[in-house]
Amino acid sequence: MNELDREVPAQQASDPVGRLPYLTRRTVLAAAAAATAAVTLGAERAAALAPLSDDMIAFKNLSAALTGISADKLGPATDALELKQEYFNWLMDHRPKQFATLLQIAKTNAATPQAIIDNSQSNPDTRFLARSIVMMWYLGAWYDPDNLKALVDARSADQPMFIPHTVISPKAYTQGWLWRVIQAHPMGYSDMQFGYWTRPPDPLPDFISRTAPKGT
Repeated sequence: MNELDREVPAQQASDPVGRLPYLTRRTVLAAAAAATAAVTLGAERAAALAPLSDDMIAFKNLSAALTGISADKLGPATDALELKQEYFNWLMDHRPKQFATLLQIAKTNAATPQAIIDNSQSNPDTRFLARSIVMMWYLGAWYDPDNLKALVDARSADQPMFIPHTVISPKAYTQGWLWRVIQAHPMGYSDMQFGYWTRPPDPLPDFISRTAPKGT
């Protein structure tokens, strides 16, 4: 007999006349797994319905202004992947001071995306971090602002330079906006319908900006 299918001795003691079906280790483990899943799904659903903080709203507006992609596309109301939270945490861990400045710029200029761009680029402390955020959303990778600045300096000196980078996570790689803009998918991963390549791609706004159903 499989070890998982052996009867749990406690069941025999609590049900001496055999009125209840015997429990096995397999059924006990299955019940525990189901309970854990229910608790986890409940927590995820609650997190999805929780209102966004002011900083997260500012981050969405900042990211939308810098990338040209709708804020509701970057961080939809129902967001199982929670990339915006992953990127937010990454920035807080790696560049907290400059990131706080960018968030303040986004809050001050929430209604004017161009002002967010202009102010982020006019400030030497945030200029290259803003560019790192653009590359983060499009490529799913972290390009350190210091390395981006060094690249500009190298170009001015006519010296070629390779930019080191770090892929933030597997889901960041597969969900990079680069793939949606070029209406393709990354190597080794695709969530497109089989045979999609035989049809013309949908219009670009469907990928990066349209949030309402077509025809509305």
